[in-house]
Amino acid sequence: MKTLRNFNNPQLKGICTSLILCNILLWTINQILQLVGSHDTRLTDTSVKTTSEELRRKQDPQGSIIPDDLTFVDNRWKLSNLCKPYKTFSNDSKFPLIRYTSNAGSVKIFTHSLGDGISSIISRAGAFEVKTINRVLYELQKDKNINLIDIGTNVGQHCIAAALIGRDVIAMDAAKSNIEHVCASANYLNLGSRITLIHNILSDSNGKRKFRYSASKSDYGSIHVDSDGIWEKMKKQYNTYFSLKTVEENSVTLDDLFLIPQIHKFKKVFIKIDVEGHEHRVLLGAKEFFKRLEVQGIVMEWAWHVKRQSSEIIKTLMAEWKFKPYKFFSTTESDLSSVHSDKWPQDVLWLPI
Repeated sequence: MKTLRNFNNPQLKGICTSLILCNILLWTINQILQLVGSHDTRLTDTSVKTTSEELRRKQDPQGSIIPDDLTFVDNRWKLSNLCKPYKTFSNDSKFPLIRYTSNAGSVKIFTHSLGDGISSIISRAGAFEVKTINRVLYELQKDKNINLIDIGTNVGQHCIAAALIGRDVIAMDAAKSNIEHVCASANYLNLGSRITLIHNILSDSNGKRKFRYSASKSDYGSIHVDSDGIWEKMKKQYNTYFSLKTVEENSVTLDDLFLIPQIHKFKKVFIKIDVEGHEHRVLLGAKEFFKRLEVQGIVMEWAWHVKRQSSEIIKTLMAEWKFKPYKFFSTTESDLSSVHSDKWPQDVLWLPI
């Protein structure tokens, strides 16, 4: 009762009133911060809580590090189980071990047999399109926290080089054989912990897409998704190079990457994309990707978009996301904004404004 009587003291009443007001103010601020946080689209620790640890490959009995290899099928992610220890291919003529050289160093990687155009050039020159590889390395080295998204990895030149300088990589390809070759190289070079491989077509929706291989089924240079008129353009340039038949492969979007645990390492990214004229579809499936991650730049093959409607789609999206196009050199670049896109070089660098 004494305590209650003391509450009639004017000084005590003032202190209590102030404390109550402070508590109300703090509660209000906290609610506002929570509301703002709920609309923050940057990648957070809670954004992929539903992901299963089944999407991580278990270390093999000999302690060898093999990359995680995933695929998106029937609206869910699962292990593709394409990756095998490199020793599996030691005596396989389709897996020659060839010297590969870039600014990341000189190492041996598994290429396709030398009937494959890209593999043949690596064998003769040490690398295919080394200028692009070295520019990707230059961009990655601007910030140790930038990791690589390699779309259309082929035999993995870009992703192997990035892993050699200590970067993590998500590398994607629609061709099973390309995934197997990159896996073997990563395992051989002890880079398996840095590379995640995805066997899917990258596009703007999930489901099935038509994919066209070379007629010989042994050359992996210009295999492509058959959509938006690219087949007609390819036929004019390569004539009988391609098979007349297509196969169906499963497709996935860049936005679907937020459902895999490996994405936590990729808050800042640089993108290399070379998918033979399907780049616009990949970007159309990346609306959340560009909102939630800090994309530091993109190297994109442009040649197949000349005089196609796809060029306008790409330019519109990149302008919306505030990127400008550049012709690039080893460490410098020149603005292409005032140049008609039909006259742009084969590969274009997009940088944030």
